Amino acid sequence: MATFKHPSSLNALQQFRQACTILLKTTRASNPAWYQDALDLNFQLHIRLDGASIATFYYDKRQDQWNEGPLLTEQILDDSGRMESFTSEILRLTRATGASSLGVVLHIADEFATTELKPELDNPAAIIELRDLAINDPAAILEDSSILATQASWRVIPYSAAGGESIGTTITITRQHAALLNALRDAGLKANFPVITQALSAPLVAIMNLCQTVDFTTGRPFIAILQYSWFTVLAFFNEHADLRLIRTLQHRGMRRATNLRNALTTTSASLEFVDPDIFVIPLGETVDTALHENLRLAYPTSNVEMVQTPTVPLLPTWCPEPFISAAPAAALNPKIKSHSFTVLRDDKWALQDFLPTPREDVEIFPNKSEMRLLRLTRLARIALFVVTGLVLALFSLGAVELLRKQEWWFDTTQTTAVKTRLTALNTELQKADHWNNLLEDRSKAWVAMEGLSRMFGENSGVLIKTYSHSVKPDNTDSKKASKDKAGILKEWKLTGFASEEALDLLNTLNTREGIAAHFIEIAEVTGNTAFDPRIGNRSISVNIPIRENSSYKPVVVDETNINDTSAYPFSFDLTITQRFESTDPLAINLKKAP
Repeated sequence: MATFKHPSSLNALQQFRQACTILLKTTRASNPAWYQDALDLNFQLHIRLDGASIATFYYDKRQDQWNEGPLLTEQILDDSGRMESFTSEILRLTRATGASSLGVVLHIADEFATTELKPELDNPAAIIELRDLAINDPAAILEDSSILATQASWRVIPYSAAGGESIGTTITITRQHAALLNALRDAGLKANFPVITQALSAPLVAIMNLCQTVDFTTGRPFIAILQYSWFTVLAFFNEHADLRLIRTLQHRGMRRATNLRNALTTTSASLEFVDPDIFVIPLGETVDTALHENLRLAYPTSNVEMVQTPTVPLLPTWCPEPFISAAPAAALNPKIKSHSFTVLRDDKWALQDFLPTPREDVEIFPNKSEMRLLRLTRLARIALFVVTGLVLALFSLGAVELLRKQEWWFDTTQTTAVKTRLTALNTELQKADHWNNLLEDRSKAWVAMEGLSRMFGENSGVLIKTYSHSVKPDNTDSKKASKDKAGILKEWKLTGFASEEALDLLNTLNTREGIAAHFIEIAEVTGNTAFDPRIGNRSISVNIPIRENSSYKPVVVDETNINDTSAYPFSFDLTITQRFESTDPLAINLKKAP
């Protein structure tokens, strides 16, 4: 696999080229396991080191099944050649199961120490900020100013109990096992196979899972004694099952800490615990199994128990599943309504990675969003090339099709014959246009009568006496007249009688808007465009003089005869003139046919 450089040593173009190489030559764009935590992967390898022994287990998350892991010894850890064979065998076995990734979870059970926070850092609201500082700038929060950040790894654990003297403490673990995780990650990089590592503090995982294993007395504080081969961890919880304090006692070559009883007594007194429950939990292969019996004699008023936890096949009795599993069961102890257990589990305080991948190694590779953007960019470029290829192909096919046409091989000697034929066709077209113009529908009798009937509807109070309609060429405007076309003048003349009710109708028709609206209606009803004043170059004028009817005789309405001219008080003459200019589409051709 290619060796990639840190982006800070490359210019912008080199960074982009390296990112494209990572996209093409690795599975980081197609395998989401590269960006997940080890505990979220379906296939996991759990390694537990407690100083006295090394235990390994495979865990298939999909089937919720534990299996025996590969043999790992101190000799393998100290020999780089053996370590390479060990990692290769792990990858081979992982791929044989059909897994697409491997999560390696290291349970550190051979060391555990606490380091106090600075006294002035007593603001519970700042606990999240302290969590980040413990990783990036531990010297800023530790009371011991002489500590070197490169020597160990620190993680903050909060004390959620109210009224405590401190808001939390830090757990300290050295980096002695970093080489093991580096070797596993490097093997995954070389094989282009995601190997995601996570180093957990075994006591913290055990404390998180106490809510599944201990049955404490309601309303009474309790103490959990976690026995490991090289040290003992004391976790003090108040009557609400909230964590008050964590202490660690080193065995110094013994099966148990010599000052255990004194530490229990003095710490319980300082915390004002009265007759707390004491739970002894053996979590090492070489521990004092009689400790709980001795404590019963020393604390007769307390409930002292050794916690017996069920195990699963292939897991040793001193390493039961609840104390190596980082995923607590969904059904917790109904007595547990503790804030401490909630934040340890849900906010993953107990699952912090003490030996994460070095930042300079992480920054070499693009993150998940950057890989997605690179992939989309590559797909866009491919799509552009495909579209360009299709366009070129279509252009080539069009060119080939054009070359196949007869017109492409046209003989220039045929130009004269084609021109003659084209001239003849143009002449025929001009003839057709000429006669079509003369035969245009300019005035039809039925359309004119339709206009009259719609002008004065039934019972409109109007009696028509005479009606005439004439159409003639318009040669009055000699300056604007065309030599090729002549305008048209259409005229309608009506005489008649009108009642008082019909005067509004006549007055409306005697306006430019009224007569135009009537002509538009006739054009739309009959489909005759000659009546439409909105097209072409045409105008309409109307004149309706109204006079009193000298022969008018008032009569009773019921006795009125609508055909009697003496029944109408008014008479009128209506003249409508419609002028078509020589530039109108309906103007008449004057020139002869071609």
